[in-house]
Amino acid sequence: MKNKKLISLLLLATLLVSACGSSSAELTVQDAWARPALKGQNGAVYFVIENHTDSHNALNGASTDVASAAEVHLSMQNDQGVMTMSMQDSVQIMPGENVTFKPGGLHIMLVDLKQDLKVGDTFTLTLSFEKSGDITLEIQVKDQ
Repeated sequence: MKNKKLISLLLLATLLVSACGSSSAELTVQDAWARPALKGQNGAVYFVIENHTDSHNALNGASTDVASAAEVHLSMQNDQGVMTMSMQDSVQIMPGENVTFKPGGLHIMLVDLKQDLKVGDTFTLTLSFEKSGDITLEIQVKDQ
């Protein structure tokens, strides 16, 4: 009788702990899209990362089969009004923060596309996070 109660309590405790989830489920990526682009050119992917956890995380890289490379870039305007772009080693995502990848700012640069990206096409992109591991997205090509 005591063994049955002990086993029942252990099973209940295991279920409660597993129901708590992991931090990767609390880091989400929303509204992912890419602009149309031609094979051999560069393309860009945009989205919003939402960190619903109580600890920081970092986007450390990206990969896809549709381009020779996928790099994290930041576009910004310098003091002379000229747009510049630089590759980023990582992007920090603080607790409770949203980070928006958008035209004219942060984006994933798709280097040397292996195929045309036409409106209505979809492809996969994998984002690599410091704490959450890899998150694979389905990217919709849109004319925005």
